[in-house]
Amino acid sequence: MKYILLVGIFLLKAHLNAQTKKKITYDFSCLESSTTIWLADWEKEIISTLGVEATFTEEINVGLQVLDECKKEYTFISSGAEIDLLRGILNKLKLKIQKPRGFTYQIYYIDDPMVNAFTAGGKIFFTKGMYKFCKDKHEMAAILAHEIAHNELGHIRDNIAKSKTYDKYIGKHFGKFSVFVANILTLSFNQKNEAHCDMWGVDLARNTGYQTCQTISLWKRMQAKEGKENQSITSLLNTHPYSGRRADCVKNHLKTNYAIQCNE
Repeated sequence: MKYILLVGIFLLKAHLNAQTKKKITYDFSCLESSTTIWLADWEKEIISTLGVEATFTEEINVGLQVLDECKKEYTFISSGAEIDLLRGILNKLKLKIQKPRGFTYQIYYIDDPMVNAFTAGGKIFFTKGMYKFCKDKHEMAAILAHEIAHNELGHIRDNIAKSKTYDKYIGKHFGKFSVFVANILTLSFNQKNEAHCDMWGVDLARNTGYQTCQTISLWKRMQAKEGKENQSITSLLNTHPYSGRRADCVKNHLKTNYAIQCNE
């Protein structure tokens, strides 16, 4: 009996280890077109080939500069139940980041009705409009995890490298990233990066204990806010995927990697 029990425990551990080691895959076929993916990969390859790199310190400094710009333009909410909730969610999420790059994540709550969230150098900016748009903590976790993903996946670093490359080879004088910093409030990465952050963020939120099907509902509501998707070439030129497609990406990701079928 003891032998059978030990064998059972061994098999259970082996099963759990197999589940733990399952490789997460990211499928971008949900985007508008394969051209979207090709353009993103092509640009990244060009920057990498030219050898102009950005440092971690530069990422941190850009975050500080964005913070300074936001202080000039916006009013921050530093106390109250809403910012306490956001801080609590962020603290839980950052503890579950696998192989963190070393950012000290901080959240800044902006008193503005615009539905927006953005990040640089580990600093995450979350508007009151976004807070009110989210229905619950699970949707807020999806947004915050998405912004964490931009940092952990190196998207800010890549954009700094891009700015430096344009400065060096095309002759655009960015100074100390002044143009880059000035535009980061509305900075788009690219459709592939945004979809990657959505899916990576779902992984992080799920590992932290948040419900992930809510992410689909979030993007569905965002789609309704945007209006009907424009099927013209503007979809290709738009650097963010349309919200309906983001919902599709997340839905496919959860089904493929976790066997989760979200009911809409």
